[in-house]
Amino acid sequence: MRTFAAFVLVVALAVSVPAAHAGSHTDASVNYINDLSNQAITTLSDKSISTEQRREEFRKLFRDGFAVNGIARFVAGRYWRSASEDERTEYLQLFEDVIVNTWADRFSQYSGQKFEVRGATDATPDKSPENVALVESLFFTDPTTPVRLEWRVASKGDLFKIVDVKLEGISMATTQRDEFNSVVSKNGRTLAALIEELRRRDGGS
Repeated sequence: MRTFAAFVLVVALAVSVPAAHAGSHTDASVNYINDLSNQAITTLSDKSISTEQRREEFRKLFRDGFAVNGIARFVAGRYWRSASEDERTEYLQLFEDVIVNTWADRFSQYSGQKFEVRGATDATPDKSPENVALVESLFFTDPTTPVRLEWRVASKGDLFKIVDVKLEGISMATTQRDEFNSVVSKNGRTLAALIEELRRRDGGS
């Protein structure tokens, strides 16, 4: 699940700029990314915890930080609509398990790379029941080489969720959907084919 690497960065790396005062939903979204990152660096980079503990901590942060079910349904595309309830339930669980088991162990490799949040802009659609902010950030693979990351954060009242991430302008959710569609189109064009692939990945993690 390499296309979810950008998702990992936000909770893996410490943010190096002060949190903004939450005077608007855009400022609050910046705070949200800051807080999520700080929680992660405190807990997940602790080399004294076991693999299972790290995975469980990652699972909590993933559930708290991201609209997991919404992202999973989006990447399943049209195959979600024709799936049975049992298939949907198993797919959602496998989707989460594969993400957690694939990426949780990577947090132990954190070695202080710089990650900066630059601010946020309002991207709320007209008549939307929720606010949407695009939070801009940079991840430095070395001191002079930044990678642009844009977090799409939806909020309603005090509830905030990341619904997509763009890595150098490329949507991670859309990329994952394209990968899943490729798997399904070659294997019967049903969600069952994708479930079988996720079972394989989950068993090999």
